Amino acid sequence: MSEASPEDLLSAIAGGSRESFSTLYDRFSASLFGIAYGVTRNHAEAQEILQEAFLAIWNKADRYDPKLGKATTWIIQVTRNLAIDHLRKRQRQDAGRERLRDEPSHESSPKDPVGRLISKEAAARVRRALADLPDDQRIALELAFYRGMSQSQIAEHLHEPLGTVKSRIRRAMERVRSVVTDLAQDVP
Repeated sequence: MSEASPEDLLSAIAGGSRESFSTLYDRFSASLFGIAYGVTRNHAEAQEILQEAFLAIWNKADRYDPKLGKATTWIIQVTRNLAIDHLRKRQRQDAGRERLRDEPSHESSPKDPVGRLISKEAAARVRRALADLPDDQRIALELAFYRGMSQSQIAEHLHEPLGTVKSRIRRAMERVRSVVTDLAQDVP
């Protein structure tokens, strides 16, 4: 079973083969974890996504259609979609917490006024860094992070070569990362 193609493994999994599922897990778990971690940047969430992805693969293997693409692509897409869903959920939760944090408190003074000031300043600096990016870099970054598009989808959407899109995103991330790194050094 270890020499079976991913397509063969999915077909066997659709028929209930635990051995094929185990083989698929052994072959792809590290890569799929890397994809989940790359999207979420959170080890615990990536592990959770990996479990959900393999559960989905087990439950939906019969839905894989080889006419629509490679099994590897399908497996990666299942994982990536779950990771993006987790990221969006976390972003919604973070936004809700931020709104709660920004609501006026009934207390006479905030518990940590310096900490709140630093957080607001840090957020403002990151927003300025994003706004200061050249339009082509900012747009590519926004499509990747806010719309959850892959680099290939962005290239197609913008009618640009994939290499160009990858370079733009990498340069944008480096610029934003330098602002975040500077922020960390400025915090007492």
